[in-house]
Amino acid sequence: MTLFEFDKIAKLVDEGTVYTDMLKTMKEEALSFARVFKDTPEITSDWGHNYFCADDGERLIFDLNKPHDHECMLCGKVYKSEKLDNVWVYFYRNQAILTLMKLAVVYKLEKDPECLELYKKILTYYAEHYTEFKIHAKDVISDDLTYDVGGAGRMMPQGLNEAIVLIRISVTLEILKDDLDKEFKDLVINNLFMEAVKILKPQLIRIHNIPCWLNSAIGVVALVAQNQELIDLVFDGDFSINEQLKQGVTADKFWYEGSIHYNFFLLEGVTSLLIFAKIYDKEVREAKIVEEMLIQAYHYALDNDTLPNPNDGWPNVNLKTYEYIYCMGAKVFGIDSPVGNVYKNILARDVERVTIPLSKPYYYNNDISFERLIYFPDLDVENRIPIERGSVSFKHSYYGLLRNDDINAFVKYGHLGPSHAHPDKMTTEILIKGNILSRDLSNSGYGARLCDEWHRISLSHNTVVVDGKNHTNVDGGILNEFNENRCYTHVDNVYEGVHYTRELDLLPDGFLDKFLVQSDDEHNYDWIFHSQAKLLTQLNLEDADLGYSDNGYQHVQNTKLVVTDNNDSIDLEWDLNGVKLISTIKLAGKQLFLADTFDNPVSHYRKAIILREKAKDATFEVNWKIVN
Repeated sequence: MTLFEFDKIAKLVDEGTVYTDMLKTMKEEALSFARVFKDTPEITSDWGHNYFCADDGERLIFDLNKPHDHECMLCGKVYKSEKLDNVWVYFYRNQAILTLMKLAVVYKLEKDPECLELYKKILTYYAEHYTEFKIHAKDVISDDLTYDVGGAGRMMPQGLNEAIVLIRISVTLEILKDDLDKEFKDLVINNLFMEAVKILKPQLIRIHNIPCWLNSAIGVVALVAQNQELIDLVFDGDFSINEQLKQGVTADKFWYEGSIHYNFFLLEGVTSLLIFAKIYDKEVREAKIVEEMLIQAYHYALDNDTLPNPNDGWPNVNLKTYEYIYCMGAKVFGIDSPVGNVYKNILARDVERVTIPLSKPYYYNNDISFERLIYFPDLDVENRIPIERGSVSFKHSYYGLLRNDDINAFVKYGHLGPSHAHPDKMTTEILIKGNILSRDLSNSGYGARLCDEWHRISLSHNTVVVDGKNHTNVDGGILNEFNENRCYTHVDNVYEGVHYTRELDLLPDGFLDKFLVQSDDEHNYDWIFHSQAKLLTQLNLEDADLGYSDNGYQHVQNTKLVVTDNNDSIDLEWDLNGVKLISTIKLAGKQLFLADTFDNPVSHYRKAIILREKAKDATFEVNWKIVN
């Protein structure tokens, strides 16, 4: 069975559509890379999360022509180091595999012998030399395959990355199945695939997003090779893909690690496996869970299709970021299925796709994915049913999302463990009239300095910080009340003996935010809200110091104490992209500070409202009102 639509692609290319330009560009890119392709097992790849600027957290530019110069795309600083050179190798090998994908499609459509020759040249090289690449985990050469949570690889810096490229290579073999001789396919299967499986199999030891990828890669390889032993392992083993889905997905149909990016990231691997299961007529027992996850994630998005972003991930992602995954899901479950309808609604939205920095899929002009090209080149997005999104509680994942015509308010009130968790109990994200008032920054690459110094710090979130320290609790919370306009939550022991309650209420012209902190002991409480709106109110300000020098406080800048004659409340006026807002802040017993805090990346700053109170119990209350 084939799922590829090459007859339709050929027709559209002949008719002079956007696919004509896409194919031309793919060929130019592929030939340019493949004609000068050169790699060596003597150099190990390194972790892509290190490829970020130490000063501002922005990604560095991967330049094929500059393997030893690594420039920040924001500030222009050029870094030089062996570690970054090795990360460049990781990107280069990713580019080699994407080139195989392009060459396979171009050859299938044009039958240009050079494309097939170059395709076989690159893949033959990796197959013939695969076992010469040293087994390593990130920058550590080690035969311990579980040394790091990301596992070990040969070509790539982790087992995770090895799995990704195995799947992408398998797609190219499937595309060219009728154009490759048995000897070549056997070379790839025996010398590359099966050798890679030897290092991936021992890493199937936990319920986690990475073993989902490992299962998916081994499963795809097993189906291509028709290896029944591996097929049984992937679909019926103790840590099989079915067990991953059954145990790792909450009743809300959301991955337990609590990150929207990792929710989609593992779906990329799993939907790739489901594609091959469909091609090879293999039933996947828990496939229904995948279908439900794809549908539910649409309802997790804000009204502008931006995704709330608690815990680890990448900043500013939206539904179109993951369009290629929905494309595969629609191919698996059917374009006329609920998943197919969600896919068409995502495509129809006039929203620019936000890219991700690592393990990038291929897109033409950041608009048409490789997956859409091969699976749905002639898709009619007008043939869709609009989907209503209302307030929704993800009770088992400890998230709530309130909506009305003007406002979306997201709150996170719990964790399901430490994996990929940020210390951000009760954090909020707010959308007003299609504009982000405040959002979670997610993080830059894990190797970047600001990741641990700011992005993974309690202070960078909209919450309360106690005595200048990070939250310590990674347990779940309690949902006291939830309806279309109200989310009322509670968490015990955010710090030992310190308990939080937050009430968010949507109002006809704004929202009310009430935060209660309770303890038997006196503490210093800092309530913080990071506003992306421009403050208009002129205030009497004095230079101030918050008194802490770590846990993110070292990065708070331009701190000012607001001096006011009214000790009960203050109104602050804001401009949010033309929307006028007033925040009425209750001040009794509190100090009010304003400060500048980092965005992600540090291309600009946000205005932080900080309310400080020293007490056993404290209540922080802010009423936001739309005035135009």
